Amino acid sequence: MAVKASNQATLIDVTDGYSVTLTSDSYTFVGGTGGVGSGQTCTTEAVAFCGSNQCTSVAVTAADIVCPTGISATVENSGTSKVKVTFKTTATISAACEATIPVVVDGITMNKKFSFAVAKTGATGATGKGIKGTPVAEYVGSSSNTTVPTSGWSTTIPSVSAGQYLWTRVTTTYTDNTTSVSYSVAKQGATGATGTTGSQWYSGTGITGTSTTATAFTGSGVANARVNDMYLNTSTGNTYKCTVAGNAQNAKWVYDGNIKGVQGDKGNTGATGNGISKADITYAASSSNTSAPSSGWQSTPPNVSAGQYLWTKTVFTYTNGGTATQYSVAKQGATGAAGADAITLTITSSNGIIFKNNAGSTVLTAHVWKGSVEQSITDAGVCGSLGSIKWYKAGSDTAIATAKSLTVTADDVTNSQAYTCQLEG
Repeated sequence: MAVKASNQATLIDVTDGYSVTLTSDSYTFVGGTGGVGSGQTCTTEAVAFCGSNQCTSVAVTAADIVCPTGISATVENSGTSKVKVTFKTTATISAACEATIPVVVDGITMNKKFSFAVAKTGATGATGKGIKGTPVAEYVGSSSNTTVPTSGWSTTIPSVSAGQYLWTRVTTTYTDNTTSVSYSVAKQGATGATGTTGSQWYSGTGITGTSTTATAFTGSGVANARVNDMYLNTSTGNTYKCTVAGNAQNAKWVYDGNIKGVQGDKGNTGATGNGISKADITYAASSSNTSAPSSGWQSTPPNVSAGQYLWTKTVFTYTNGGTATQYSVAKQGATGAAGADAITLTITSSNGIIFKNNAGSTVLTAHVWKGSVEQSITDAGVCGSLGSIKWYKAGSDTAIATAKSLTVTADDVTNSQAYTCQLEG
């Protein structure tokens, strides 16, 4: 079925708690064909955090460490902020195994796994076949995209007229002096019309309040706002829409909503968690929609030419010091002809998008608009003749529900989870 409209909501579970980290959680012993003999050692250190603060007292007892057969453990500096554990082989180890290290922090015991692997010496393999030298790339222009040109090949890329084709021939020579030749062909497209500038998001604390009356905010920091541009107050979570374009003195904004849910009652202390401490967003322009730019990232969206791509990079920093990077890309298109009423889909959350301490739930509800008119949706997800509402977890193409609404609990979210809602029909 065709996807007529879609939207996505990301839910976050933020939990403060204890976490234990090993400076190394695995080690590979290098041995002979039969494994590794006795007398080999490796070490790791255990540290603990409460939220983002390192704990000053961590305890490990050597006798409590569960070691595999043929390996023993000793402990140094128990009761300090960093406990050293040394493992030693006492017999021949020929296969992978693991030890369990009970780590005690403020009376809480957390078991950490330490894995052992054995790299055995293998038999000498057969002579391999590799690439000899550097493959040679040659190019030629042609009016055909099906018949390989027989002449005119050059190592310099030629200029190709609009509507013509650029052929690439790569000749690879191998160490056994055999060769292979591969071809690829690309069409030189015509220059498209210049597209209009799309709306942008800005953030800061210069726009405040909840008034729906268009108001100018001279301290917004937005030098040239356009109608439908959006602004996020990073302190309150309020969002605002520009209704009158202009500079900071003349542009006018109205309150549009809030990304934060109401604060719930304090829950019981949750299990050890790893929450998000901050998210840094930067932008870069590129001619590619498949390879992320390696430079040029900045904190404000740049101007993007028609046909080019705007990349957004979000770097999440977690409370255990780890990081994760996400990318999204959007194409700056040309202005098209006026079309029929657009079909759009929005998602509302009954209880915000942030869970605390692994507790709480919220109901995500889909809303479908045709032009400016909201369409009726049954509880079973049927939106008239337009199709049905389906819900997906990000990264999966299997629907988890067909319904107007989806209930999500904290148990469904590990750190963060994106849910995609699609109108299919």
